[in-house]
Amino acid sequence: MKTTSAVAALLGTTLAIASPAQAQTASGATAAAAPVNRMVVFGDSLADGGYYLTLDPRLPRDAGSFTTNPDPVAPEVVAARLGLPLTPVYGQGGTNYAVGGARVTAANALSIPITTQITNFLGAGGTFGPRDLVYVQGGGNDYFAFLAGGGANPEILTTAATQLATQVSRLQGAGAQRIVTLAVQTGGAAGLALFNRTYAAALAAANVNALYFDTDRLFNELVTSPATYGYTNITGVACTVPSSLACTRATLVTPNANETYILADSVHPAGITQRIQGQAIASLVQAPEQIAGLGYAAQAMFRAQRDLLEGPERGGSQRDGRALSVFGGAAYHYYASGNSAQRVGITERGFSGTLGADLAIGAASGVGIAGAYSDGTGDFQNGAGRYKPRAWSASGYARGELGPVRLLADGSYGEIDYRQIQRSVQLGPTIRTHDGETDGNYVAGRITGALDLVRTGGLAFGPDLAVQYDRVRLAGYAEAGGLSTAAAFGRQQIESLTGRFGAVVRSLPGEPVRVFVRAGYEREFDDDARTLTMTPTGAPIRFTSSVERADRNYMSYAMGVDGQVAGALSLRAGVAGYALRDDRDSVTAFAGLSAAF
Repeated sequence: MKTTSAVAALLGTTLAIASPAQAQTASGATAAAAPVNRMVVFGDSLADGGYYLTLDPRLPRDAGSFTTNPDPVAPEVVAARLGLPLTPVYGQGGTNYAVGGARVTAANALSIPITTQITNFLGAGGTFGPRDLVYVQGGGNDYFAFLAGGGANPEILTTAATQLATQVSRLQGAGAQRIVTLAVQTGGAAGLALFNRTYAAALAAANVNALYFDTDRLFNELVTSPATYGYTNITGVACTVPSSLACTRATLVTPNANETYILADSVHPAGITQRIQGQAIASLVQAPEQIAGLGYAAQAMFRAQRDLLEGPERGGSQRDGRALSVFGGAAYHYYASGNSAQRVGITERGFSGTLGADLAIGAASGVGIAGAYSDGTGDFQNGAGRYKPRAWSASGYARGELGPVRLLADGSYGEIDYRQIQRSVQLGPTIRTHDGETDGNYVAGRITGALDLVRTGGLAFGPDLAVQYDRVRLAGYAEAGGLSTAAAFGRQQIESLTGRFGAVVRSLPGEPVRVFVRAGYEREFDDDARTLTMTPTGAPIRFTSSVERADRNYMSYAMGVDGQVAGALSLRAGVAGYALRDDRDSVTAFAGLSAAF
């Protein structure tokens, strides 16, 4: 059993720099579909979720963490933000192994070194999978050991930093694919700055794949502009007890000190600071999925432009005795992807215009060209930001017959600009916005075959099969401002090879009103994994994360009408899109005119 004096002695050798985020779980995705289904934590008091409650029953039951209890510490905030459970392994059988007072490798009173925490996890049969998020931090208590020795042996700091980087490599070698690790808050201390520099260099030398968060940069931002984040005191402490381990609502200097003081005790963050740091880290954990969503939004916009050509491509603008037709129109496009605590969904709306010409070569053959332009607005759901897409494409097509089979072939090239990409991050009472912009291109080709099985009443019905290839490439970009929650994102690509099987009803040649209705089952054959690389501000390493690939099975549909209204002039209208693609839907409705000459 641990005595109160022993607890106090241990607290004197503990550093904490934590930052949890409030639980904020959005509906929309099942746990099975989430990128992360478990969070495992290794660290010191900045991540300790209640280790000492198992050792000293005299601690208040609403205390036990190194903050303004019962406020959560940083990784608990991250976990809640992602909709994940996180409880201590000690006494509760959870996945938080962090212990206040822990050094990286050396023993320190009753604490458990971080290296040993990891050894205990692996030794008990613990393994890591692709959907685990591993959070590891440390170094503060090694700094206290450095001070206890009179600050004369910097090797204590450099050795600890190198050892911690080795543990990150060890975690990666054990299968961890999503690792979060942190710099230490320095407060201007040269020794802590040395630890951070050495740790950053060691991570870079080991070429580890981890999300590195610059905690020191964040704290400097908070201190530089305290009122922005709700602070009224950045020099005093919120707790009236010596250690925040025993600090509760009943021991605060003022009733709301946990929301207005930056520190709980002399070294540990108060609740609001913990929450801000946790929100900051969680936003970067979510960022790859959020920005990767722009790739599918671009694909949906370009596919919507191509949908506007299907009627003319199938001969819908042809008129008997008139070889040339010119067509155009305006369209409204809507795209949405699902939203959850871990995936930030997108809702996009835009308008498109198209203009093209079709040349008939005989009764069943023809060629055509068309251009399209789209402009719209997109919103990241849950208030996570917005963007403005602008895209154009040029397409060509041909149709003909091979015996009883009607054949269609088309190809497209397009370019897209994403202007004013704004990624919003909630930090305590304020919202921080990061701005960026990028561009990309699109190529696509498709071959369609159709057969009339039934002809009656001016209509034909039969199977419709297609093979389509399309590819979206978006360039990388860096968010402006240089703040701790900003990042640079690498380029991304979506490559798709799709087969379609369905049916089509169409008007036979010679009818004054030309219609077609098509529905089909789409199967994606390209199943390559998608990844996105990001580098947070101040990070010495890049983090490459797997990101969601859309459902390989879904349904597409299209229908159009081109009806003669006066002489050579016809009215066009239609709708097209896809559905049942997990939680993604795209629909485009259009109207316009065609004229035959």
